[in-house]
Amino acid sequence: MKKRQLLLFLTIFAIAIYGCAQQPKMTEEPLAEEPKVVKDVPVAAEEIEEAAETKEEPIIKEEPTIAEPEPVVEKKEEFQIFDPVLTYEGAYNGPLYGTSEQVGSASMDSYFENLDRNGINFFIGMFGISGEPAVDTLISDQGLGEVIDAVQKHPYRVIPFFNPGIGGEEVEQHLGETLTGWYRATLAASENIAGKGFIRGFGEVETQEWSVRHNDPKVIQLIEIAKNNDINFMFHPVATKIDDVEKIIEAYPDMVFLIHMYREDLDKSMTKLIKILKEHDNLYFSMDAAHILFVDSLGGDLVYVYDSNNKQSSINKFVSTYDSKEKSMINDAIKAYKPLVDAVPDKVMWGTEIGPEYAFDPKVFDRAVKISRFVIAGFDKEDQEAVGYKNALRVFGQGVVADSNIKVIDTRSWSDCTDVQIGACDTSCEIPDSESLTSEQEACFQNCLIGKQCREVVEMDVG
Repeated sequence: MKKRQLLLFLTIFAIAIYGCAQQPKMTEEPLAEEPKVVKDVPVAAEEIEEAAETKEEPIIKEEPTIAEPEPVVEKKEEFQIFDPVLTYEGAYNGPLYGTSEQVGSASMDSYFENLDRNGINFFIGMFGISGEPAVDTLISDQGLGEVIDAVQKHPYRVIPFFNPGIGGEEVEQHLGETLTGWYRATLAASENIAGKGFIRGFGEVETQEWSVRHNDPKVIQLIEIAKNNDINFMFHPVATKIDDVEKIIEAYPDMVFLIHMYREDLDKSMTKLIKILKEHDNLYFSMDAAHILFVDSLGGDLVYVYDSNNKQSSINKFVSTYDSKEKSMINDAIKAYKPLVDAVPDKVMWGTEIGPEYAFDPKVFDRAVKISRFVIAGFDKEDQEAVGYKNALRVFGQGVVADSNIKVIDTRSWSDCTDVQIGACDTSCEIPDSESLTSEQEACFQNCLIGKQCREVVEMDVG
């Protein structure tokens, strides 16, 4: 009996010891799941049960999710559109995109102050660039150097177009192989310095001043260069040659063309122009402040009527006339441009077309933008932002950027060159009386001015 009791006791004791030995294995399974919780990823009950077989997989799969960066850098580089500081009750007070900006006679620093104050986010600049720019003679007040300097300081805001910087009447004598050669050489040299795609277009090409047809073979040569380099083309047609515009845009359907017109030419060609704009996707029209500021009885475009050698006198005359005729000019401009906007609201853009130096004074510039805002407010509500900036932003996009390593000589502290200084450089570089310079003469002249530390005064033409 005692033997049986002893055997039973030993059996129970062995079972108890065996059971205790198995207990740690039961607690190891949930402990193995701890790495899955570190990722803060929800874990289903079924996955916990299979942890012993798959416990390494979740760690491998989750690492890319944790390490994947958000596209923060790209967002930071995007330009943030801003509204104007100057606003007017009853006017369109949204952003603006200038599509016809003659900036050659303005200080770029003061020009951007004008832009910022008036909510002009982007602008197509019609810069005068001549010859073959060289990397060691880039100056901040003129030519390619002026453009690069502006873009380095204000990335994404400038859309650079260029012409040789010679007025329409003067340049017509070079129309053909000579003018074509200028454009080709300047474009190539500019892109060699600033990169392909920095120059976005030719313009303004002042075809309104030329006796030849707008689609004359000599003009087509320029369009061909633009086409071959995938850039845009801005020109100024007249009413009597409006059919030429249609022939051009039909011959180059993959190019984008931008035009503006004098008020009288717009009035005479309105019906035909609307038809062309409706039927073709590659033509756009810039409604400009210089042509909004129009009083027929005073000679037409006030900005140019009051241009003179006396800057303060020009400012005073403009301000006086503007303040007395603001309402009538607004009403007349709405009547002139609203039929165009109503017919093709996705094709009309806005610009200033302001060229004379005096017109960049805030008293003049701000009034030019002010009247434009009231005219835009005269269009249908749904068309106002389109004309103000959205059409241009859709077609031409944001501005360019420039390599910060490109060195531009800062000429802001330099005085204007005197006639004696200019004459001395002309003599030493054997500059001819004509506007045509060789690349060597151009480089010599620029180096001479840099040595004298003076700035050549550039005059802008009426466009």
